[in-house]
Amino acid sequence: MKSIRRLGLKLLLGVSLGMAGSVAMSETIRATSWHPPKHPVVVGGYEPFMEYVKKESKGKLDFKFWSGGALASGTSTLPTVINGIADIGVMAMSYFPAEFPHFQLITDMSMFSDNPPAIAAAVTELVMLECKGCRDEFTSKGLVFTSSYSTTPYTLISKRPINGPEDLKGKKFRSAGALWDRWTNYVGGTPVNVSSAEMFEALDRGGVDVAIFSPSALKSFSLWDIAKYDIMLELGTYASMSLFTMNQGFWKDLTPEQRKMLLDASAIGVMGVTFSYIESDQAVLKEADQHKVNIVKPAESLIAQRNAFVEQEAASLPALAKKNYGINNAEEIIKKYRELLKKWEGIVKEVGMDQEKLVEALRKEVYSKVDVNTYGM
Repeated sequence: MKSIRRLGLKLLLGVSLGMAGSVAMSETIRATSWHPPKHPVVVGGYEPFMEYVKKESKGKLDFKFWSGGALASGTSTLPTVINGIADIGVMAMSYFPAEFPHFQLITDMSMFSDNPPAIAAAVTELVMLECKGCRDEFTSKGLVFTSSYSTTPYTLISKRPINGPEDLKGKKFRSAGALWDRWTNYVGGTPVNVSSAEMFEALDRGGVDVAIFSPSALKSFSLWDIAKYDIMLELGTYASMSLFTMNQGFWKDLTPEQRKMLLDASAIGVMGVTFSYIESDQAVLKEADQHKVNIVKPAESLIAQRNAFVEQEAASLPALAKKNYGINNAEEIIKKYRELLKKWEGIVKEVGMDQEKLVEALRKEVYSKVDVNTYGM
């Protein structure tokens, strides 16, 4: 891990970030997340990741960690890691559509499953082992991909009941992105693109009638103060993430043993964040009744309508990906991803929602197959 590049950066950081002590080389890894300290990405991902690495390295690897955007925002994390100001950072790929077109295709496949652990594992395996184009988008920028994660499924958080497809027509939906824009148009609604931070005001003032978001938003964004229905129509999860994005120079400076250690730790983070999202939803749903929010099982007609949309999407995605993202082998990627989803849904069914067993499965099925001598170089 000793190089002129990192020494120069430590000199810079020692001045700009007020780092105490000597600027001589140490094996301190700089990691950043824009998420607040109690967010699933931090408590389920970065904290156990760092704890594992420190323990397994017997203290030879340590961390300086910034959360809550103290070092970099969601959009500035990309240049922050590219330039080596941080060695590791989390990136939401929808922030960078031009730089990472393959990951926009991954977002477009969000409704293919409603199983968060299977989705998190399938995306991670797809990128690390099956999709060279995905990896090239990282290595060409001096980055290394190691992991994704998955949120819980988006649902329909509404002021009024939604009993069937007819209740969707004419509604204004807070959309989570292009895929959900297309679903909204498909059901006869109008997509409205507002940030999650603006959802409360938009719903309160009638800017939107329905918010597409996971149930945790009832609490985290106080939506249960104004929305009294959460229709549990599963509208896909968000998994187009790079949880532990590595600076390539930093990655090259590691020994093969250290790289393996970080990959093993990444498996903990993939499942840790995903299960933290699940636990957050479960806790909120238990409290919903106290806030007079009705948790509603979706009508079969709504499920059938969603399923028809998903199959229409699957058929149209290759052409869309070629036109919008310049991806010529999208059909091959889509087929492989659906195969991986089936594989991982089977693994989740076999071991149950056992987080530790799924971490071990991820290490066996994905990380053990990565050549740490050449990966990401």
